[in-house]
Amino acid sequence: MNERVFFRIISYLGALFIFISSLTGISAGSAPAGPDPSLETPVWPAWVHEHWVWENTGTQDTIRNLVEDYLDNDIPVGAIIIDNPWATGIGTFVPDPALYPDMEEQIKMYHDKDIRVMLWATCMVNEDASNFQEGKDKGYYLSNGKTVKWWSGKGAFLDYTNPEAVDWWHKQMDIVLDMGIDGWKVDGADPYVMLLMPATGFGDRHVTWKEYRNAFYRDFFEYTREKLGNDRVISARPVNDVALRIGLPLVFTERDVNFAGWVGDNDNDWGGLRHALNDMLASSNYNFVSYGSDIGGFRSEGEKYKDVFIRWAQLGAFCPVMENGGSGEHRPWMYDTETADVYRKFVNLHHELIPYIYSQAAYSYELVKPTMRPQPGIYQYLLGDDILVAPFFQEGNSRTVVFPKGEWIDMFDETKTYTGGIRKLEFGFDEFPAFIRKGAIIPLDVTNGANGHGSEHSAGYTTVLMYPQSGEKKFGLYEENEKGSMLSYTKGGDSLTVNCTPTKRALLFKVSGEPAPAAVKNASGEALTRAASMEALVATQAGYFVDGGVTWYAIKDASEGMEIQVRY
Repeated sequence: MNERVFFRIISYLGALFIFISSLTGISAGSAPAGPDPSLETPVWPAWVHEHWVWENTGTQDTIRNLVEDYLDNDIPVGAIIIDNPWATGIGTFVPDPALYPDMEEQIKMYHDKDIRVMLWATCMVNEDASNFQEGKDKGYYLSNGKTVKWWSGKGAFLDYTNPEAVDWWHKQMDIVLDMGIDGWKVDGADPYVMLLMPATGFGDRHVTWKEYRNAFYRDFFEYTREKLGNDRVISARPVNDVALRIGLPLVFTERDVNFAGWVGDNDNDWGGLRHALNDMLASSNYNFVSYGSDIGGFRSEGEKYKDVFIRWAQLGAFCPVMENGGSGEHRPWMYDTETADVYRKFVNLHHELIPYIYSQAAYSYELVKPTMRPQPGIYQYLLGDDILVAPFFQEGNSRTVVFPKGEWIDMFDETKTYTGGIRKLEFGFDEFPAFIRKGAIIPLDVTNGANGHGSEHSAGYTTVLMYPQSGEKKFGLYEENEKGSMLSYTKGGDSLTVNCTPTKRALLFKVSGEPAPAAVKNASGEALTRAASMEALVATQAGYFVDGGVTWYAIKDASEGMEIQVRY
């Protein structure tokens, strides 16, 4: 049996592990009931949910060209990761002038484009680093400076139990923190601490890997935010290597510091995609709320797999973090025009989904449950309460989907609906198995017509998809740096009432599956004007427009809350 076949078998065993776990997880039969959202500002910034890009090794020029090429291909970029190597040595935090001669100016340039900048880092100081000897002479490393060979050299571990060592470390970090970076990709060197057997810290205190990793990741998270504010984050592994590599899940960070995670290094084939899915769904068992995986895989044998890349990009669009980078080819336009077009469409979709993802992740964090919730069926999960996702995990365009009870609406063709049961469906490269629960409220940021959720007229509004069913439905819309608002509707008989508590957002409701209204009023009983077109609708302060089986309602000013009363 060759290695690739072996790992394929093991990855399916990982899927079985996830499937069995899902049977005792959250039911998708109806939207999970819970306490009303607090609507307090989330712990992390909304930008972490934007599209990230990076390359495995690079320079100031190559990363700039990479970003410019994405933008030239009309693909938005919200953040970049400057990966290892970027410093003069691991642990110096001094930008290498041969690689990044103008790091501070580069960071400012990206910020001017509203692009965030993350830097790679670990807990190690390598022997060839210029500050290694100083740290060793002052006793700032674990086990008296004993070194270990790890995947990026040979070095010693910073002693987080020694306050003087931590202060010294912070002074090293300040070199780039003072340049205004937005966070760190904190890579997983910490398991190597077990090679010290045992690791000893300040005062000969024994230090376990669990204690060490908690201090390591937490310090990068907390000190960076202390210096630069709460819109800074770290990207670290939640769970990595479930089933595929060693048979057991390795938990790296704690859920209260890792809000922009990724699940480690994967191959660039179908086995790598399954490996990533195993790790992401296993991370849900530990209630992490925001993470993704390297689209197209980190490792490459020089081969390109168009189908894997496209299906992985689509999966990435339905993860809280959508990031693309690693070895080999990751630029979608280098495959062909079709790949670039599909990639652009799904990056646009991911950006549209940010209000939904940010809000559902915040609510999930409060309830101590995951945002990606495994469901019965191989590699299926709910993204939040109301979007069912069944990503591709093997070659071919057919996908067997296990639908929970209730009605589910195809996200890419709303004329197609499915009720509970097992269906084998076909999806071309421009489609994906994602379904919205009938009854849902889905807030989106729509700026174009790429995904059928609006048009250029939607720009400036928060588009709220509604698929009403009898009864009441609520959705907590969370906001960065301020209290959020509550969206809701009540449907009964021949009436529909839509409400929103005070918000600074202009609101554009897209209500599907209902007849054309006979009358539309506001909370004061005043009739809303029926517009003749979407262009006319968005030119009004408040009104509605009927477009076939969809009715659009626009409210430009909801600063004191709003109510729409519909009679059919």
